[in-house]
Amino acid sequence: MKLVKTLSKLILAVAGFLVFAICVIYFVRAFDSRSLRDLEPEHQVKFEAEFRAGDEAETDWQAYLAIEDALYAELEQNIHDQGRSGSAVDRYSSASQMFPASYDRNWNRSYVLRADEARGVAVLLHGLTDSPYSMRATAQLLMRNGFNVVVPRMPGHGFAVGGLKHARWEDWTAAVRVAVRHAETLPGADQGLVMAGYSNGGLLALDFSLRCEREIDVACPERVVLMSPAIAVTPATIVANWHSAVSWHPYFEKFAWLHVLPEIDPFKFTSFPKQPGWEIFSLARRVYAMLEDKERTDNLPPFLTFQSAVDNTVSAVAIVDTLYSQLPPGPSKLVVYDINRSDTAAHLMEISNRSTHEFFRTQAPLNYEVTILGNRSRSSDVIDAFSLLPGESQYEVEPTDLAWPLGDFSLSHIAVPFMPDDPLYGNIVTGDETRIVLGALQPRGEAGVLSLTSDYFLRARSNPFFDYQAATIEQWLAVD
Repeated sequence: MKLVKTLSKLILAVAGFLVFAICVIYFVRAFDSRSLRDLEPEHQVKFEAEFRAGDEAETDWQAYLAIEDALYAELEQNIHDQGRSGSAVDRYSSASQMFPASYDRNWNRSYVLRADEARGVAVLLHGLTDSPYSMRATAQLLMRNGFNVVVPRMPGHGFAVGGLKHARWEDWTAAVRVAVRHAETLPGADQGLVMAGYSNGGLLALDFSLRCEREIDVACPERVVLMSPAIAVTPATIVANWHSAVSWHPYFEKFAWLHVLPEIDPFKFTSFPKQPGWEIFSLARRVYAMLEDKERTDNLPPFLTFQSAVDNTVSAVAIVDTLYSQLPPGPSKLVVYDINRSDTAAHLMEISNRSTHEFFRTQAPLNYEVTILGNRSRSSDVIDAFSLLPGESQYEVEPTDLAWPLGDFSLSHIAVPFMPDDPLYGNIVTGDETRIVLGALQPRGEAGVLSLTSDYFLRARSNPFFDYQAATIEQWLAVD
């Protein structure tokens, strides 16, 4: 009896210590957040006109576009040109090179691209903190191939980063349904729907594909294309909403933010509030539960996924373990962009000794095709395509005319959907000296001076193998 009491006291003491330690860490982090940059109007705005899931029943595509008109008016009312710096990279200054309206179109808004002769329709879904701009190259590719393409802006995106604090995953899934219903009204809809998603858009596309047959009164996709899909995100998202206990108070309002940075990108937010991380985690939990339901997974369409072997935003392994392992046998395909394993690049990297090829070889035979774009040899930057066909255990090797560009050691999460000559994120300067190309910026100076870290500029922003990606999509969609 005495031993039981002693153990009970010990357990209570340990539990009390853990609670105390968690509280200390929590408030230390809360106080640390006060050292973040001051919040600007774009961080503090709350849009009244934004689309919510409860609005779905009375919102068609034209009504959705009208909501964006109202959001633009709110943006102009809450965030004024006057008093802002003369920076050429302030997205909210009309004199800046990064002012969204100064481009050929404001790609922060939803849009439709129409094919001359439609052979199908497509709905493309952008990622978290992004805008419909990130689907621009893929949308144009599908349009050239005969698809009428609908690209919706997800709620909370496009106008000011403060809007992301108030968006919920239910709003995003409702916006997807609004876009699909509009696609169903376009020429080519009777020939089938293709869905494509980048990052969080990939998770939304998977969620839709798992639910459409049972729960939604709209067409299911016949094929799905994913780019860097957020099937699983970092473990930190599990506690992403813990800030809410104190961040409601003005003294701790910055605790609601992971990063507060200058908004220099016209079509992607640079700052990041914590709430969206929780929303992705919540949506992913729902998707995981549905992937355990064999009746749902047996009805999934074929998937084509493009993924960098290294990804600092989402789990590349989860694509295999969580999604592809559940897909029914068929024409699904996974394309993996390996790291640059030339001796020169490898000498500078911290990488696992286990190769990407070996990882899939141990998984074989598979029910889907895997193609790895990787170095022909350790002494070369030349790329070959190593394909592991369904049911096979040995790779077929196909030479390509691809090679790693000088200085590139890998792709990144954000690089996959963008062409190397993208006017904003490409690393090829086209000669238009009136535009700053973020992907080609190489600022130099002393460490610790810029508010944007060196990682921001070091990270690959475009895909040197995009032409291969485009050709793969075309061929895959052409197969019956």
